Amino acid sequence: MNATILTTERLWLRVMAPCDNEAVRGYFRRAWTFGEEWLPIPPADFFTLQGQRRRLAAEAEARHEGRSLRLFLVRRDDPLERICGDILIDCIERTIRRTALIECRMEERSSRKGYMREALTAVIGYAGAELGLRRLEALIAPQHLAACRLAERCGFKPLAEVTCWRQIGLGWMEHWVYALEW
Repeated sequence: MNATILTTERLWLRVMAPCDNEAVRGYFRRAWTFGEEWLPIPPADFFTLQGQRRRLAAEAEARHEGRSLRLFLVRRDDPLERICGDILIDCIERTIRRTALIECRMEERSSRKGYMREALTAVIGYAGAELGLRRLEALIAPQHLAACRLAERCGFKPLAEVTCWRQIGLGWMEHWVYALEW
């Protein structure tokens, strides 16, 4: 039982329920192999139906509580309506700063076609107008040039000399912090 939250010219951006676990698992299998060098090692049950059902239930609870929102991208021209990407707005802080972290992922068959830029532009507008946020931050490995370019095209600016470390694979990788304020 998915629900469309946003619509763009070429995409539906939807939330998914625990009963959508099979579609979400299939998407993550496709997407994980494409961006594996930029992603942490997933938990042991990540690619199982039960694991995805639990994650989707936890995401529904976090969404209901206003702590996070994951939107799955579905191409409107895909007759099977397969998920091709996702955008997560996480760690939503609604007090003084009104900020959140944002991360994006896309599967290979839909990459380099402008879909993520289209979706991210819509999500940025939604974050300000509907979620009441004033700032989004993205953590991006400087070696991930496509992600750096996407962030900058969408208005994010790298914060000078602000970095953080994230566990990617079996090691740790430095990430730049990009921010967008409005």
